[in-house]
Amino acid sequence: MDTLELLLRAFDMQYVEKYKPLWLKAKLKNSDDLERMAKALKEVGIKTLSTVSPTDFPNEDRIEMNYFFEDLQSKHNVWLKCDIPREVELCRVASLTPLFPSANWHEREAFSMFGVTFTGHPDLRPIIVSEDFVGKAPFRRDFDWDAHEKDVVKHVQTIVDAFKKEQATNEINLDTDSSETVLNWGPTHPASGPIRLRIHTDGEEIIHIDPDIGYVWRALEHLVTKKDFVGAIVAVERLCFMDNINSMVGYSMAVEEIAGTEITEFAKWMRVLLGEVARISSHFMGMGGFFNNLGLHTMGMWNMDMREYFLDFLESYSGARIATAAIEPGGVRYGLDMTMLDELQKALEKFDAGIDDVEMIFEKNPTMRIRAREVGVLSAEDIHTYGLSGIVARASGVKTDIRLDEPYAAYDQVEMEYITTEDGTAADRFTMLFRELKQSVNILKQAKKRIEEGVASGEFNPTKDHMVKVPKKLPAGESLSRVEWARGEVLMHLVTEDKAKSPYRLKMRAPSFNHTMMLNKLLEGKTLSDVPLVFGSLYVCQGDLDR
Repeated sequence: MDTLELLLRAFDMQYVEKYKPLWLKAKLKNSDDLERMAKALKEVGIKTLSTVSPTDFPNEDRIEMNYFFEDLQSKHNVWLKCDIPREVELCRVASLTPLFPSANWHEREAFSMFGVTFTGHPDLRPIIVSEDFVGKAPFRRDFDWDAHEKDVVKHVQTIVDAFKKEQATNEINLDTDSSETVLNWGPTHPASGPIRLRIHTDGEEIIHIDPDIGYVWRALEHLVTKKDFVGAIVAVERLCFMDNINSMVGYSMAVEEIAGTEITEFAKWMRVLLGEVARISSHFMGMGGFFNNLGLHTMGMWNMDMREYFLDFLESYSGARIATAAIEPGGVRYGLDMTMLDELQKALEKFDAGIDDVEMIFEKNPTMRIRAREVGVLSAEDIHTYGLSGIVARASGVKTDIRLDEPYAAYDQVEMEYITTEDGTAADRFTMLFRELKQSVNILKQAKKRIEEGVASGEFNPTKDHMVKVPKKLPAGESLSRVEWARGEVLMHLVTEDKAKSPYRLKMRAPSFNHTMMLNKLLEGKTLSDVPLVFGSLYVCQGDLDR
């Protein structure tokens, strides 16, 4: 970290400071130095630009750009800032995509939502937003949402006209002497959910894939700013319901940092317990979905059966099976009735009784092995270059897991280790799901035992220790939190004003964005039958893809 700090200080900086054990935080005086700084960081081994987060300050006539660089190998990371003019004609900064391909869609998102132009970007088109939002920068603080929403019918027609125009020009733009055509895979395909893949194909062979995302865009990062710090949970958990617990943990950690609040030991273990239940629930869906895409639906039904037992526990604890709202700043929302752990024990016993059959019939399934072993290959270098995480990264042999890299809640007390495979194929990613499902059950058993022992000894009071008070108004500040979500790294960048009752800005960086960006690289030259298989192996959730 000392070498990295010296590198940063060699530039003209407003400040350089040690933010967290794994993070340096620095701000450039001049945004013109950004590209040189990025090159210098890459030369010392930082290969990943995790995300780009603009913050709009209209009263100061500036947009502050936040770049989060990560080194997945050394774990040394840099939070870099610079200011750019807010005026649309001047609101521009150098694109880092040529240096860090992982920045591609993140810069396109900042262009769409904040009107930031990234000079030198290879493909600066709007992303996520529908046609009626193009060119309007909806995440700027002075965007008039009420006025926009009055013209719903007009906006729908704008979207329809844009689609018809695109379809009408396909024949003109294609080579009429070839058999190339454009296939719209989705947005209602059973293997993908609400995403459209524009697939340029020559017969069965894929020439190019252009993902069209945003069909379930809900402007979550804007909705959060309309809620108080606790009420924002209902938007944050909608990042993806398959693992809503861990996204709420990440947000709550960011709030607690600004508030200067330390949660109780009991609450830390409850976050581990609830988080692993959510991870297991998500992994069951991921494994089932992978096999559904292969046309083998029995796996999905078996997994749903086991998953229901874990949802029974969530329901006993929170009153809801999916939208639990179980985590909030200050700890966990509810105390624990120890009899609720009986429901959890039933789920664990169900898992232990059935998991060997799942392994024998599905994990070693010859059809899966034949079809998935040779496709969807990602190298370890791809993981670093494109900012991939979770099972997608670990299936390529990269040891990255926020629970181990930067422990939160009570993960620093959990016995666990990195689980990896080496080849990075679609089959490896399925194998990772299966192995990490078993790992999460092991962690869950540890958390359950620790809570039971703590309550029995009088160390924990399960009806009182779940929550500490967090002020309703927070000071001006900003924070960064990261959690290991079921699908990979979720990063939260929270900004608050003085005496704030709600977030000023919340950036939610979620893994499906980067994973979906890989579809063309993985499928170019392959056949149409490989699309659902490879897509399923990337473990994408439409919620966190579109946010």
